[in-house]
Amino acid sequence: METYRVKVSTTGGVALPLELQDVLGLVPNDTLELRVDTQGVLLVRAEGHSVGPLVDFFEDLILQDLRCDGCAGDVLKNRILEQKIQLSHSMDRLAQEGHRAQRHRQTVPWRESPELRKFALAEEENGAYQVIMTARVEREIRGLPAQALKAAAAVLESLEWDPTVFKRLRGPYYETYRVAFPERGRDDYRVIYTVFGAENLVTVLNIGKRSNLYEHLKTLARTAQN
Repeated sequence: METYRVKVSTTGGVALPLELQDVLGLVPNDTLELRVDTQGVLLVRAEGHSVGPLVDFFEDLILQDLRCDGCAGDVLKNRILEQKIQLSHSMDRLAQEGHRAQRHRQTVPWRESPELRKFALAEEENGAYQVIMTARVEREIRGLPAQALKAAAAVLESLEWDPTVFKRLRGPYYETYRVAFPERGRDDYRVIYTVFGAENLVTVLNIGKRSNLYEHLKTLARTAQN
């Protein structure tokens, strides 16, 4: 976990470092909710959403990679921040991919997926939101075990009712969320999706193991640098 120091101005204002804003996915006019617990610890939340940074989701994998590269001390600390920001940008690129797929009709309603629809509890959509998957996701889930597909179907069905109740990752431009679900007792799998509230639409960007998503985001980061 990173520590940031800020000063309070004479008018009571506090300027958040740009790196922190980037990691948390904050944008101008965001409203922050501040709470102080019984130990005097200040808790910060974006109003209506959790703003836990994307890196909490991947921190162990980032550290593992950097330590394998021989990073330690201040170098490790600086590289962690770099990786956090790169992965956050990659998550936005993943959301952009989903938006493009939606516009070009390269998506599939999740209930039309042969792998998932057999696990649906209801035959038709019941909630206010339509849940679709990119064509890439539809292809990738074909190799998932049945237990993981069953758990994923339950998650997608719940998204039809209210997709905003789960963990928000970040996104100045997109509302991107994640849901963890177990397979053989381990929370190794994640559903990543973007909410387009004005259209009552949820676009699923990833269903799979957390480690596989991490590698995919790293690939997007490398592509952006080339």
